Amino acid sequence: MLLFSSGGITTTVALVVMVAFHLAILTSFPLGVPLEWNVFFIYSGLVLFGVHADVPVTAITSPLLMVLLVVSLVVLPVVGNLRPDKVSFLPSMRYYAGNWATGLWLLRPGMLERIDDTMVTSARTPRRQVERLYGPGVFEGVLGRTQAFRSMHLHGRALNAALPLAVGDLAGAGAGDLAGAGAGAGVSLDDYEIVDGELVAGMVLGWNFGDGHLHNEQLLAAVQRACNFSPGDVRCLMLESQPMGSPSLAWRVVDAASGPVVSGTVRAADLLDAQPWEQDPSRVQVTGGAGGAGGAGDSNVGKTDG
Repeated sequence: MLLFSSGGITTTVALVVMVAFHLAILTSFPLGVPLEWNVFFIYSGLVLFGVHADVPVTAITSPLLMVLLVVSLVVLPVVGNLRPDKVSFLPSMRYYAGNWATGLWLLRPGMLERIDDTMVTSARTPRRQVERLYGPGVFEGVLGRTQAFRSMHLHGRALNAALPLAVGDLAGAGAGDLAGAGAGAGVSLDDYEIVDGELVAGMVLGWNFGDGHLHNEQLLAAVQRACNFSPGDVRCLMLESQPMGSPSLAWRVVDAASGPVVSGTVRAADLLDAQPWEQDPSRVQVTGGAGGAGGAGDSNVGKTDG
């Protein structure tokens, strides 16, 4: 409306809506949001479309500026919404709407500390940082709050649904087998520390900005080269955001040492009635890999109706 109006009531109404929209975000102090973003949009909206409402789009005479505007405002958002696995959600203008790439890292006890001790990282492990300030036993609560925040979004519930499949192929292996010791009970999620990928990216890279593509296979491979984990030591459950026009989100599990484990999809509609604490693999579809809980060839794993 602002782009194609030239003042008057239409411009005024659009400016009021945009200023109110960004003020609502700014004054709620949301988690992990660059608040200067909202200040900038309020200012730029008033300057570009309020003070200079009489300047039409056709006033742009620079071919280079036109190309830059079309690429950044049209091409990247369209491609990024059709193929969110290829373009970051930021230039795709998907923003923080509960639909962006994310992931969980599953680490056996001591593996996160091995990353800290082996690599040159920007910070200590989240556990070491928290326990240095508040003592032992506090980190689990902080980590749980992070997982609870993630689970309030549909993509967090998708991660929860696929989580049992991340170690499903190890269910018959002994916990000691993976560590080079004797046989033991079957491996389960209880044998792992489950950490949001953003925390790992923040520690290793010093930056994450909420984009799951910063802690995907590329980061996992770099960490593996430095730490040389054994199979089953570290696994990543990665989830791509839902493309425009598709009913499903794609997920995959990768082992740091042995590579791809299992992959599949999950229908967004199947997550609408899921509670944030559920870990129900029947809500996801397995399309590749072993998958453990029934295996990829088991037609009973995941919903196939619709």
